[in-house]
Amino acid sequence: MPYRILPRQLPRKELLVATAVQWTKAEGGHGVPLWIIILAILIGLLLLGLLIYILYKLGFFKRSLPYGTAMEKAQLKPPATSDA
Repeated sequence: MPYRILPRQLPRKELLVATAVQWTKAEGGHGVPLWIIILAILIGLLLLGLLIYILYKLGFFKRSLPYGTAMEKAQLKPPATSDA
């Protein structure tokens, strides 16, 4: 219960509710024509292809070399110092 101090006896009440449901057809509910669905799918695929092509041209999908190559390891090591 949402009370800070809980009551000795919790409130109880019973209600009976009846709901009447009437199914009706929507006016003009012929749906979306098939050609609009097909056109939307084709336009979506065209836009997706265009986005992939642009990202490809910008080099988004180029594989980068793994870290830890010999050249990188040589650059990361501190220069050797001699305590003479």
